[in-house]
Amino acid sequence: MLTGFVSFVMVYFFIWRTDATGYHTVIDGDAKDYYSYLMSIFIDKNLGHQTLGPWFVIQTPTGTINVHTIGVSLLLLPFFLIGYVWASWFGYEVNGLSEPFEKMVSIGALFYAIMGLYFIRKLLIKLNVKDFAIALIVVLIFFGTHLLNYSLNEPAMSHVYSFALISAFFYFSYQVFNSGERKYFVWAAFMLALITLVRPINIIALGIVPFWSSSFKEFIDRMKNIFFKQTKTMIISGAVFKITILIQSFVWLAQNGKMMQWSYKDNGLYFFSPNTLKMLFGFNSGFFIYTPLCLLLMLGFIPLFKENTYKFFALFLFLIFVFYLFSCHWAYTYFDGLSIRPMVDILPVFAIVGAKLISSLEGKLKTITVPALGIFLILNLVTCYQYKAGILPPASMNQAKFKYIFLKTDKKYAGVLGGCNDLLPYSKNHPEKSFSLRETFGNENLVCTDKEYPFGHEVKNLGFTSSKIYIKAKLKRKEMSVNSSSGALIVCNIESPDKSKQNMQVFKLNDVPSEKCCDWQTWEYNVTMDGKIEASDRLQVYVWNKEKQAFLIDDFEVEVYNYNYRE
Repeated sequence: MLTGFVSFVMVYFFIWRTDATGYHTVIDGDAKDYYSYLMSIFIDKNLGHQTLGPWFVIQTPTGTINVHTIGVSLLLLPFFLIGYVWASWFGYEVNGLSEPFEKMVSIGALFYAIMGLYFIRKLLIKLNVKDFAIALIVVLIFFGTHLLNYSLNEPAMSHVYSFALISAFFYFSYQVFNSGERKYFVWAAFMLALITLVRPINIIALGIVPFWSSSFKEFIDRMKNIFFKQTKTMIISGAVFKITILIQSFVWLAQNGKMMQWSYKDNGLYFFSPNTLKMLFGFNSGFFIYTPLCLLLMLGFIPLFKENTYKFFALFLFLIFVFYLFSCHWAYTYFDGLSIRPMVDILPVFAIVGAKLISSLEGKLKTITVPALGIFLILNLVTCYQYKAGILPPASMNQAKFKYIFLKTDKKYAGVLGGCNDLLPYSKNHPEKSFSLRETFGNENLVCTDKEYPFGHEVKNLGFTSSKIYIKAKLKRKEMSVNSSSGALIVCNIESPDKSKQNMQVFKLNDVPSEKCCDWQTWEYNVTMDGKIEASDRLQVYVWNKEKQAFLIDDFEVEVYNYNYRE
């Protein structure tokens, strides 16, 4: 209850009352697609002809289908309906995005966060964890990890909902193995179906099941008992699972007339080249870099090993498999976000091992470890504040940027980091570059002083159609005084001949503000541009010196790659 109250107070002061936009930022990015089912059914009434951007909606000959599944919208339905009534009765716009709707999304996310913590507590009680350890781990999991961010700051993303459902599934599946009552089978099946509807890959939560036994023999015996002696219960549970999953099929049927779809055409896994170390320890969203508490909690595997070797390997191998599978995703940073977003979903595992760690602490070890856990909690609060305040950008981080903003909370650090380093798009066979452009400025270099648009590359006719292009750009920059290019920007722009359609990305030229002068530095950028790109469109990549500052540039190179995937 205390965690819920404190979190609501944080939502009120840090989300709803932060600035003029406030709560209007809670539905953004991928959240627009997760939420769009509710918008399409109740507001726009256009389920089969959605107008979201190409990243979220796939056009088919018979209608549009969403890239993401319906689970989040389904879980938010009660809160959306309350928002609908609130908006209708009190004069707000009934558009799905006005104040009542967005505030109800925030409340919905908090409800599911508390639900997840509730089931973690119930599970740890069943696992005979000490009360002190349970109380502390519940606080640590919420306030000491990026669950805090995805519950408060980005409440329409899928992760807090997956966290809640996986926590509940862990509890009910434990009860299946240790009580055998039919109601737990049914609830476990229902939760697993909802988990799949929210984020299909999270069906891997089934991997926790061997951990509920004390030995491999006991696990096999219990599985035999379930499949051969509780047949009726399995049939009922299987029916519950299938009926729930069919919700998605019927939605697809309404969208474009097909009950089965593959909506991840430009997404995939590289099973033989995972980026596990980068995902865990890389400065670009690395899980243990931005959520270090979880690394400390993994010390709980030590007392678990001493307690029961089988349980140790059952849980440890499950977690290693999760690391491997998530890092096989072509976008192993999971685009923009705080830390590795899908690891929020699997935080119940860290709650279990963390509780084992805390329960095992005694004497001086307890005196040292508990304050260390508190320090990591405070560090997470700072990181979440930096992310909310715009000090920590959601993508394209590196070691230099991390070092520059580490523990910085002053508003003057907001928006100071620049550059762009999008990951190479997914492809089974990466294309050769379509063309390249280069300007060396002869034996000189370009003086940008007093020039708003000192130089840029332009292709008046792109020459090919595409749904996605990847731009690699590189240049050298020399400042005339410390930070004299601080306001300079790089602009990547694609526009139609009549300028009716435009796709633009703008970012700071410098990765970090300069601290010394005046050496040449080389900056590299990797930019993904999505959309319906035509052969007649114009491509521009240029320097925008909007403050007309004094600096030089040289060796400005651009390479363009066509990653078209839609027919």
